[in-house]
Amino acid sequence: MERAGSTGTHPGALRLRVWAVRARVAGLLVAVLAVVVPLLTASPAAAETPAPATTSDPQQRVVFLGIAGLSWPDITAEGMPTLYDMAGTEAAGSLTVRTVRTRTCVIDGWLTVSSGRRATDIFDTDGDGEGDRFCRQPPEPTAAPDGPGAIVPGWELLRQQQDDNSYNAEIGLLGDRLAETGVCATAVGPGAALALADSTGRVPAYHSFSGDLGAGLLSECPVTVVDLGGLPNPAPNGSDEITVQAALDARRQAAASIDQLVKRVIDQLPPDTALMIAGLADSVGTPVPLPDEPTPIPPAGLRAALASGPIADGGTFGPQWLTSSSTLWPGLVQLTDIAPTLLAYAGVDDPAQDIVGRPWRGSGEHPGTSAATVAELIGVDRASDIYRDQSGPFFQLLGGFLVVVCAAALLALRRGVSFRPVVLRVVQVVAVLVAAAPVASYLANITRWWRYDQPNTVLWTSIVVCAVALTIVALAGPWRRRVYGPPGVVAGVTATVLAVDVASGSSLQQSSLLGLSPLVAGRFYGFGNIPFAIFVVAGLVAAAALGQWLLDTGRSRRFAAGAVAVVGMIAVVIDGAPQAGADVGGILAAIPGFTVLVLGTLGARVTLSRLVLAAAGATALFGLFAFLDWLRPPGSRTHFGSFFADVLSGDALTVIFRKAEASLGTLDRWPIYGWLVPLAYLLILWLTRPDGENAVSRTVQHWSLFRYLVWAALLTGAAGFAANDSGIIVPALLLTVGVPLSMAAVAAAQRLAPASSSAERELTPSQ
Repeated sequence: MERAGSTGTHPGALRLRVWAVRARVAGLLVAVLAVVVPLLTASPAAAETPAPATTSDPQQRVVFLGIAGLSWPDITAEGMPTLYDMAGTEAAGSLTVRTVRTRTCVIDGWLTVSSGRRATDIFDTDGDGEGDRFCRQPPEPTAAPDGPGAIVPGWELLRQQQDDNSYNAEIGLLGDRLAETGVCATAVGPGAALALADSTGRVPAYHSFSGDLGAGLLSECPVTVVDLGGLPNPAPNGSDEITVQAALDARRQAAASIDQLVKRVIDQLPPDTALMIAGLADSVGTPVPLPDEPTPIPPAGLRAALASGPIADGGTFGPQWLTSSSTLWPGLVQLTDIAPTLLAYAGVDDPAQDIVGRPWRGSGEHPGTSAATVAELIGVDRASDIYRDQSGPFFQLLGGFLVVVCAAALLALRRGVSFRPVVLRVVQVVAVLVAAAPVASYLANITRWWRYDQPNTVLWTSIVVCAVALTIVALAGPWRRRVYGPPGVVAGVTATVLAVDVASGSSLQQSSLLGLSPLVAGRFYGFGNIPFAIFVVAGLVAAAALGQWLLDTGRSRRFAAGAVAVVGMIAVVIDGAPQAGADVGGILAAIPGFTVLVLGTLGARVTLSRLVLAAAGATALFGLFAFLDWLRPPGSRTHFGSFFADVLSGDALTVIFRKAEASLGTLDRWPIYGWLVPLAYLLILWLTRPDGENAVSRTVQHWSLFRYLVWAALLTGAAGFAANDSGIIVPALLLTVGVPLSMAAVAAAQRLAPASSSAERELTPSQ
């Protein structure tokens, strides 16, 4: 109004202008609601395969076979023909067996089946004061002294061990729930006894494994769990060729014997009985290594999972991918899914109660031939291995390459080179290229690179091609004439690609180098902490570029701030909606950052009270998402609903402490980032102070929102560190993407002549 009055604008015209602005803002809000409402109201079934009609008999028969170490490369037409044939005609998938430890021992696996949560064996059985570097054999149960059944030796010690980790595993839960429902369950073998023992360690019906299973034993109870042993581990790394070949031969012989046992089970299986087969651990029992010997436990890997017969909630398994509501990933199930699946077959009400897993089900047809199905699953296993080996180096390569190039450029500029514009241009191109690499790593999944004989070559070629193509688009379009143009394009493409991905199943993130890893098994859909960091900083940069463009084209600050707010609202909803990002900590981190950016666009003062109000709003929105998600059935809830359930049950503090412990633990695992990130924060704050470096000040002349953008990104990174269990990795990744986007703008501003006084548009609270 001050601006209108000073130019002599008629009050009636002013009112019309105000109403026009309000109409535009209302239009933007309507567009936002068009995106938001479907995300918040869509049924979770939209992301899942519809379940067939429920069968009339709530209690069915199921036989579960556990084989430690079984993976898809073991299942060949020559070595394991029975399982190989099943892969082509029945449901198949990969099994992530991550428990408390990175490498899952056989007892860890069976105890996780028992509790439906990540469980572990005793960490220091040899009393050396350090965690075990070996795996124990499951103990053989002894006859119960006071009645029928058997007792698992050392059960109380195993129960106490679960109190030392933060996963709240209650071993014996599966046995207790079956007993409460009055369903008989038979355990065959020591591992099966661990799975079906109740909370006191008693197994009501136990049989030692004698090498054969009769039809009578398989029909003794509706639920039968069998420990078929496991496959001998590969030779430790660094072994000679003779040792490697001997271990391989022993593994093949054991695989052939187990396959014959599976065939006999299938031949003797009672009618209408479901069969579940899972390689539920990375390692069988191992010898104790000497102090100077490597651990005999093999590296973590994906294991095999197969199912045939009736599905627990109706229908029949066939040539389809196994999945569950805990992963929403066709062809992937978790070890924690086995307990609720067995309970679902037993007809237990709410089989997912107090369990993090969900029942197995089918999700889309697999190729239908054994060769193609096994090849696809081996490819997924290969992709997870490549993620484990190359994700860290890729992350470090991005930052290292940028540092080297920028250091060389700074040295050249300090020496007063005559080709200064060329140096600045190189810095801009390299910065844009580095900023484009993360989204290129996701787009590379379009090629399905893990299917090829040379997956590394296809992966890296795809990343380079996508990054170069996006860099060309960013630097060649009409937006190149504005300082914020190229960074805004790269950020906009990055945020859009990730938003579309999480809204359509997160397929671009699955096993990508900066995406979701089934070996880490922290998250299988939506936004993981690393993709969140990339998404939110891209959203902030894109919003700041859009807001600046609106200001530069004559729009009012209120209109520009409204546009920035709309971008922020969409980003927050995409990040938090259970059908999209489903990111618990992301809302708490993103809202304060976008608040700073909106305030800067308005020209309002950024005060502590306003930031506290934004944090309160983020908490309220988080609570709303959690409550709405909790209203769904337990089997359809995401992280939000599960956390709300933990609040009601009193376990929320345990979850918070576990995440806080994991977040602080990243400072120990990545000490270099624990030093570099705080130093980077201090350096950036020093460079962007109002009386700071001329290069930053000149950038602000052309991009008046730049300083507010930097503050918003730093605040979001700090909040992300506090709210996510990836800890220091969140602000580190945010810097890895945010710094090159900022440097591209700074380099572009340095190449331009200083802006005239009329173009200096830095916002102040008085405006």
